[in-house]
Amino acid sequence: MAVDAKRRQKKLQRKVQKRKQKATTRNKGQGKGLRPEKYIEYPVLDCLLGDSVYEVGMGSVLFARETSYAEVAVSAFVVDVYCLGVKEAFFTVMRKADYLGKLKPMLTKTHEEQGIKPVDPCCARKLLQGAVAYAEEVGFEPAEDYWRAEKLFGDADPAQCETEYEYGREGKPCYIQGPNDDMKVVRYILGRLNERYAQEDFDYVVEVDGEQQASRPELLEDQDS
Repeated sequence: MAVDAKRRQKKLQRKVQKRKQKATTRNKGQGKGLRPEKYIEYPVLDCLLGDSVYEVGMGSVLFARETSYAEVAVSAFVVDVYCLGVKEAFFTVMRKADYLGKLKPMLTKTHEEQGIKPVDPCCARKLLQGAVAYAEEVGFEPAEDYWRAEKLFGDADPAQCETEYEYGREGKPCYIQGPNDDMKVVRYILGRLNERYAQEDFDYVVEVDGEQQASRPELLEDQDS
């Protein structure tokens, strides 16, 4: 993970967080009292995965079902396959016009550099469940609303997905500090990793007092050098 790759991930995280805040603010109070199970009978409208998952270890998953009332039930996730699993998750129901005109374009724009593509719901669910399981092994729980939002997948069976996903980086956890991770968060995450692993068994890239620090010098080398 070179510096420019880390910068791409941090840039992506900023975009994701900004757009998530806009989406959740716009639908504040609407999603909390709703149950995803009520919407699993409706057909799948979209299931999208950001290619950045493969490029920088983090990306978005968007899953939507269209109801018969010109509404869309949506579950959205930010997944970190290198270390933390599902970092963000929410479920909401919105007008189809708002989904097509606002939320979906926002997500597409967030991933404009690496791209976002359709994925089979079984594979999206497999990716998320695998990321959560890996993160739990490492020592981290998924985002608070993950378990509720995940239910919108209904009977999508991860076992039917033939794609094999990899977690961690080069066979071990790799924590990359996000733009919203202050030093308190950084210390907590590194502390958890130190509790479970020897120093050589995990990697990290963080920023301390404006300077990049990493578990291995090569992680800070420019990708093009």
